[in-house]
Amino acid sequence: MEIYDRVAKVVAPKKAQLASAEGEYAEAVKGLAAKQAELKIVLDKLKNMQDKLAELDAKKTSLERQYEDCNNKLERAEKLMGGLGGERVRWGEISAELGPKFNNLLGDVLISSGVIAYLGPFFIPYRKEAVAGWQSLAIEKRVPMSQGD
Repeated sequence: MEIYDRVAKVVAPKKAQLASAEGEYAEAVKGLAAKQAELKIVLDKLKNMQDKLAELDAKKTSLERQYEDCNNKLERAEKLMGGLGGERVRWGEISAELGPKFNNLLGDVLISSGVIAYLGPFFIPYRKEAVAGWQSLAIEKRVPMSQGD
């Protein structure tokens, strides 16, 4: 019994230390779990931010590509406009030439359609006489037409 008592006296403080250490361990495990939960929240936020950064980086790259494309198109348009500057003069001259022809279009089409529809089987002298009559009638009715044959 005496041995048991000596062993019990040695073991009892160790059991108390063990219980105390287990209590501290349990508290440390609870603290660790809380810190791991906080770490998970921070890591989730970090992942969301990294995903958003990747998305914004892709958008930035896309916008830079669009910017370059737009600049290239603008440059080509300026070159085209510069190249077409000479064409503007030419088109102005053609427009000035076509103005009177456009005004005379009604009478010219009227006379030429009459020739096609009615004068095909007739000889040239009769055709000229008929066209001259139609032209004088058009002048009398003030239908604009080209002068000449």
